[in-house]
Amino acid sequence: MNIVLKEKNQIEKINDSCLTYKKAYNSKYAKFSKLGDWVEKESTYFYEESRNTKQTYLKYSYGQLIKVDFGINIGTELSHTHFAIVLNNDDTIKTDNITVLPLTSKNGYKRISLGNLIKETHTSLKYQNHTYGIITQIKTISKKRILLNNNKHFCSKEVMNKINKALKEYLNIKEI
Repeated sequence: MNIVLKEKNQIEKINDSCLTYKKAYNSKYAKFSKLGDWVEKESTYFYEESRNTKQTYLKYSYGQLIKVDFGINIGTELSHTHFAIVLNNDDTIKTDNITVLPLTSKNGYKRISLGNLIKETHTSLKYQNHTYGIITQIKTISKKRILLNNNKHFCSKEVMNKINKALKEYLNIKEI
C-alpha cells in the first residue's frame, strides 16, 4: 500500500511539473521559447535510459570540436545548442560522459578569445563570428547531448595551450 501511495505521489509531482513548465513557457522569456522541444527530448532520453542499460558510445578525443545541445538550464547556466571542445584525454566507448568547454560568439566575463575557430575548423559551415571559450561554464555532459558527432575536427596545439593556461588561471592551479 505504501509503495502504491509513493508511486501515485510521484505521478502527481510529474503532472504538477508539467503545469509549471507551461507557466514558464507562457512567461514569454526568450530562454523558454523551445521549452516544449527540450522537455520532450529530455523525457525521451530518460525513457531510452530506462530501457537500455548496456550501451557503447562514440569515443571522443582531447581537443575535438563537437556540437552540443545543452538543453534549457537554470539561471545563467549555458542553454541551447553550442559548439564545444572536448577536454577529456582518456575517453572510451564504455563511458557516457565527457567534459567540454562550451564556445560562443559573444565576448564576456572569463571568456578566452580563440579567433575564428569554428570557421577555420568547420570549413563546410558558414560561421563568420569570432569564437570565445566560456571558461566559467565547463561542464560534464552525457554523450547523448552531442549533435554533431561524425566529423573529426580538432583544435590546434596552440589553441589547446591557450585553453589550458586559462583553465589553470581560472581554477587557481599552481605548478609544483
